[in-house]
Amino acid sequence: MSIVPVRSNTAALTMLAIIAALGIVVRYAVQIPIIPNVVVLTPGFMFSILGGIVGGIPGGALIGAIIGISGALSGTELPILPMFGNICLGIGSGYAIYFAKRDNLRYYILVILGSGFIGGFMPTMTVFYSLIDPLIVNMIAASIDMFQAFLWAFVALVVERTLIRPIAGSYIYSDSAIRELPQQED
Repeated sequence: MSIVPVRSNTAALTMLAIIAALGIVVRYAVQIPIIPNVVVLTPGFMFSILGGIVGGIPGGALIGAIIGISGALSGTELPILPMFGNICLGIGSGYAIYFAKRDNLRYYILVILGSGFIGGFMPTMTVFYSLIDPLIVNMIAASIDMFQAFLWAFVALVVERTLIRPIAGSYIYSDSAIRELPQQED
């Protein structure tokens, strides 16, 4: 089991803040509507997934919520879907750190599948299943989101490996760097 570097690592928290800021801008600005008010293609998915990769479930849920607010404010979808969907994207990619070590094939598969099924398929099916659309329309919309999440999970893994890790990886992922200083009593 890997250590999730969110609680006491300032570098990890700073990296998550940078990911959130970039994700807000991209999620709000770059959107291609596929099914109006239902499915939007956006690279903003990648930032929620990246939050989970860097910060585990807590980081993914937090970054997903922040980016989800940006998606909800954009007005291109029903506001609940970007909120719920981006949180699920962060959780879907963040859980993998608890079941496999980084740079392991199992870890990569868990991130990609978790992002697609937990973050892409499940939110769209649960949010729109109760509406008046037929099941096939819901399945099509959920499948588009799932394949989009698969794609952006792969891109997020590449970005983490080629950009984030060389710049801040030793500060974020080092077990020895995540030790708290002992407290002294007065």
